[in-house]
Amino acid sequence: MNKNALNFGYWSAVTAALAFVAYTICFIAILLVNPVFIWTNFETYIKAAQTTNQAFKHIAMLFMILYGACFVIQLCSIEEIAESSKKYFARIAELFGIGFFALIGINYFIQISAVRMQINSGQTNGLEQFIQANPISGIAAVNMLGWTIFFGLSCIFAAWVFGNTRIERIIKCALLANGIMMFSSAVGYLFDIAVLIFLCMNIGMGAAVLTAEIYLYK
Repeated sequence: MNKNALNFGYWSAVTAALAFVAYTICFIAILLVNPVFIWTNFETYIKAAQTTNQAFKHIAMLFMILYGACFVIQLCSIEEIAESSKKYFARIAELFGIGFFALIGINYFIQISAVRMQINSGQTNGLEQFIQANPISGIAAVNMLGWTIFFGLSCIFAAWVFGNTRIERIIKCALLANGIMMFSSAVGYLFDIAVLIFLCMNIGMGAAVLTAEIYLYK
C-alpha cells in the first residue's frame, strides 16, 4: 500500500474538515458584523460592498478553494488504495472532482481578486455578471455547476469505492447523501427554489461533508 497516498489522504481529510469549520465560523462572523444582505440590484450590492466588512467573506472563499484542493487530493489517495475492481469508479470521481475544483476555484478567485479590486477602485462597468451574490449572474451559474453537478457526481462515484466495514459504510452513506443533496440543489437553482438550496447546500451538505471527512481520517 502506498504510504504517501495514506499520508496525503489523511492530512488532506484533516485540512478539509478544518476548512469547512473555518468557513462556518466566517459565515457566522459575516452575519454578526454586517446586516443580512439580499440581492435586489447591482447598485445596492456595490454600495453594500463598499460600506460593509468584506474580509470574512473573502477569507471564507479562500477556505473553500483550500477545501477543493484537499478534496481532489483525497480522491487521488482513494483511487491509489482502492481495490482493483473499484479503481474505475475512483478515476471517474477524480475527473468530476477536478472539474468541481476548477469551476469553484475560478469563481472564488474572481471574487477575491478582480471583483474586489474593481469595486475598491470604483471601476464597476460590466461587473454585474461576475458577482456571485447576483443569483442570475453567469459566474453564479458556474459556481453552482461546480458545487451541484460536478461535486455531486464526484461524491456518488467515490461512494462506490468503499466496502462494507462500519467506517466505510458511514463514508459511503455520507457521500451518497451529499450527492443526492447536490442534485437537489441543482433542481432548486434551476427552478429558483431558495428553501431547497438552503436546506441542501447550507445544512445538508455541511453535515454530510463533515461526516465523510471525519471518518476518512480515522
